[in-house]
Amino acid sequence: MRITNQMIARAAVKSGLPIHQNTLLDYMGSSAVTGNTLLSSLGNTGKANSALQGLGKKHNKQLEASAQSLQDIAAKLSADGENSLFEKAKKTGDTSEIVSNVEKLAESYNKTLKYLKESDSSLNKFYLQELQSYTAEQSGVLKAVGITRNKDGSLNVQKDTLKNADVENLEAAFGNASGFSDKINYVSGRVAENAAAWDTGYLSGYSNTGKEFYNAFAKSMYDFWG
Repeated sequence: MRITNQMIARAAVKSGLPIHQNTLLDYMGSSAVTGNTLLSSLGNTGKANSALQGLGKKHNKQLEASAQSLQDIAAKLSADGENSLFEKAKKTGDTSEIVSNVEKLAESYNKTLKYLKESDSSLNKFYLQELQSYTAEQSGVLKAVGITRNKDGSLNVQKDTLKNADVENLEAAFGNASGFSDKINYVSGRVAENAAAWDTGYLSGYSNTGKEFYNAFAKSMYDFWG
């Protein structure tokens, strides 16, 4: 399932997060102010600027894939209504589908954290801090269903505890009302989008003007809460 910008916006609203519709990819093609795109204004030097290259192509692909997977799973867990995972589990008494998705979420979360930590991007450092702060805030209810945080911020799944957790505790940790999965959904979507922007390679050969623009863009993203 490919998550749309509208779905990301709704997730942000539900979880109380600010909505930044502009991504790095948007800025690269924006012509609203000057009439010129960012790419046309930077000036290609013909040499790869190491500060703008960021992560290698393979690493960007890995980051994008893990973040997209994380977003997809978080969206499933945060869905509400009669067809949601939690409502179905309440009717049937079977939590196996929830458990499976929670295990997948932890796996994708850990991969995403790994690739974010390997990045020298200011944006990615910011997203790393955001994702880790969400699991820290939710640590108590996560622990109740068998999800604990390691010292490096990654998640550890105690499978027996998770399997035996009741639907109420699972919903408190990952359901729509908790806001946790919505936040993971929103931020992982931004990670995936910006990894895709870097992966285009558009920025790899541009001048210091481009570097200055990127630094300004990254700085603005740190003001996440407005």
